[in-house]
Amino acid sequence: MLFAIGTKVVFRFTGERGVITAQLGDDMLQVRLDSDPDMVIPAFSEDLVRDTGAEPVLAGAKFVKGKKEPEPAPPPRREIKGQYVILKPKGILLAFEPMPGRDGSVSKYKAWLINDTTTEFLFDVELFSDVKTIFLQEGKLPATTVLELGDLLYDDLSDHPEVDIEVRRITTDGLDVPLSRQVKIRPKQFFNNLQTVPILNVLAHQFVLLDSFEQPDSKKETDLSEYTRQALRNKRRASEGNASPFRAFDVEEFAQFEPEIDLHIENLTNGYARLDPSEIVRIQMQHFQRFLEKAVRLGVPRIFVIHGVGEGKLRDAIAQELRRHPHVRRFKNEYHAKYGYGATEVVFS
Repeated sequence: MLFAIGTKVVFRFTGERGVITAQLGDDMLQVRLDSDPDMVIPAFSEDLVRDTGAEPVLAGAKFVKGKKEPEPAPPPRREIKGQYVILKPKGILLAFEPMPGRDGSVSKYKAWLINDTTTEFLFDVELFSDVKTIFLQEGKLPATTVLELGDLLYDDLSDHPEVDIEVRRITTDGLDVPLSRQVKIRPKQFFNNLQTVPILNVLAHQFVLLDSFEQPDSKKETDLSEYTRQALRNKRRASEGNASPFRAFDVEEFAQFEPEIDLHIENLTNGYARLDPSEIVRIQMQHFQRFLEKAVRLGVPRIFVIHGVGEGKLRDAIAQELRRHPHVRRFKNEYHAKYGYGATEVVFS
């Protein structure tokens, strides 16, 4: 479809409205967003429709239980490929690009995972704070490529954010053993690390996550920092306190186990209309904890916890519980074709 400059358009996948300001070639157009007139972004013409004033029907929209309106699928994660080989690569980096508002102030930062090396990796990265999981992403990280991860809010910096990353190098012999690192995002360090980052070529707050990918020599003595990190990981996974250890599961009970739980209060108890919010969350968490421990006892590989969207209080309470659990390998609350944004996927170790 051809669009003239000045045409009002709607993005098929997000419902975002804007106006065409330039034609970029290769079937790409420049769009100024109605929601932020200071922001212009490139888009393929096939991803746009003319704005008729009516509410758009979004491609990939799914209906979520308890909602009357369709929930749109998220836009695809942006991937930017470098145009040249970097002579002095830094490794795998995390960069936070400031996103100024109309008044020039910065209230959020776009997070990018950067691989400026000539090696491909599989990655699993989580950014979390004391109160929530900010984002959790996994997938393939091609050579000399930048991947969009999500947004870090300015206010999140006061909640002690921390990055946990694990990568596996892809070689002709297969996958290398995992390499991992944890990095705490200190506000002072964050603001002092404003540099031009590779491939993106923009000013961003930069952190080097991994700069060496050689496998450690088993004959060499492990350095103190690596020993400490390994000890912490082992301690987290140890079966201590009231954590339920893995046991041989009952085959019939395992086969009948439904690996999802719907924590909407109307599914859990009668007379819920008379309950106050704190009592509702208490009941929901009781059901969640019983379900979680049963899944661990049976050796289920993964579960889905349906908590809805709402204000996010139940979601955050579940995340805090999962972060402390010794048998939880990872969890994520992202868009899912079946559950929308209203469920958390949990993977056990």
